[in-house]
Amino acid sequence: MAKKLCFDREGDPVVVAGAVRTPVGQAGSTLSRMHSFELGALVAEELVRRSGIDKNKIDGVVVGEIGQSSKAPNPARVISVKNELPLTANAVTIANNCVSGFEAIFEAARRIITGENELVLVVGEESMSNFPIYLDNAKRNSKTATVEKLKANWNEVPNIPEIQLVDGVAEGLNDPVRDAMMFTTAEIVAQRLDLSREQLDSYAHGSYKKAYEALTAGRYDKYLMPVKYGEKADEVLDKDEFIMSKVGFVEKPERFAKSPVIYEKMPGGLKALYEKFGPWIGKNYDESRKPVVTLFNSCPQSDGAGAALLTTQSKARELGLPVLAKIKGWGYAGVDPAIMGLGIAYAMQRALENTGLNWDAMDKYEIHEAFAATALGSMVVARDELKYDLVARLEKGDVNPNGGTLAIGHPLGATGLRVLINQIMDIDAGARYVMGAICAGGGVGGALVLEKP
Repeated sequence: MAKKLCFDREGDPVVVAGAVRTPVGQAGSTLSRMHSFELGALVAEELVRRSGIDKNKIDGVVVGEIGQSSKAPNPARVISVKNELPLTANAVTIANNCVSGFEAIFEAARRIITGENELVLVVGEESMSNFPIYLDNAKRNSKTATVEKLKANWNEVPNIPEIQLVDGVAEGLNDPVRDAMMFTTAEIVAQRLDLSREQLDSYAHGSYKKAYEALTAGRYDKYLMPVKYGEKADEVLDKDEFIMSKVGFVEKPERFAKSPVIYEKMPGGLKALYEKFGPWIGKNYDESRKPVVTLFNSCPQSDGAGAALLTTQSKARELGLPVLAKIKGWGYAGVDPAIMGLGIAYAMQRALENTGLNWDAMDKYEIHEAFAATALGSMVVARDELKYDLVARLEKGDVNPNGGTLAIGHPLGATGLRVLINQIMDIDAGARYVMGAICAGGGVGGALVLEKP
């Protein structure tokens, strides 16, 4: 068992003193013209404006992002300078796959706990629209080693075997150790835990319905900033794009059943999955088994950013900043990359051990939904292996009460900030303790516990 850790500065808790995010845009759509660091700069600027803080008081910037671009080496520093924060402020960019946003929060808190920083701007950002399609190994060949040579010899490129055209999104969503796409890991989890298509579609519909109702009721408005994405006056994104375009799925849940199943289209089908990943599925294939992961019980590719201000409780009071939540603590746990989504369950358990709390102390849970299979699967593991019935808490309405990633979208490095804001919304609604948990490629799981101030 992990020992209880210290998550404050000599009794002075680390707090969230402001938070905002963009609406989440669909990849290739409204926010696609903005690079991740531009989205990050937008939320940073907006958070400073809303807080009224003297920006010279900010002495650190931590950014979480997966697909960092050569256009902005160390986007934390780019955002810091672009927003005219103090040039002396330290700035670091964190990459921990889909836990990157949470990791940025944890890293900022660590720096505050040690006394290295007093007031840290945290940003989570991602533009999946701007992941590159690139020529792998081009620099290894003398004919294509520079842009000029590549242009001169362009017609020869298809005949050079070592040069491959690679989609950065597809490559990034594939685990390089197990050679498993993320949707493959979701299917493995579903088969391992005997999750049915009906269960997953029902779970997805619940996420869609809760998110749509929360957005249209204005429950997110306090933490959303409208983003102008075009020249026309009405080209403004003010609500999460994917779910607002899927009202038909909210009103007619039978539409989920019409979505094609991914592994019905894959070479070799479900049998090939069992042959390759049998050790992690833990059972043998038979023809009665059916694949269950679909496009609509999986999260959409997305663009977006979020930001938060972290400081100590005493410093927040000194600066006149609101205290939205106390950071009670966090925890990590890892599982095999082939079942990466189940890292959520073990990370939650570790966060509870680290903070000295128990499952029942959590009034609400905010669980990342990369796939219905991984989110629901983690709750099943919590129930069946860790002996806490999180499935019953889901049915009670205590899990993702305002919808989750399936409906809102998953802008990778920004999801940690989105989950943080959902946790704060739960606190606003009366919760004392709220657990957030996120899985990530490679099998990493991270969990964060917030406390009502």
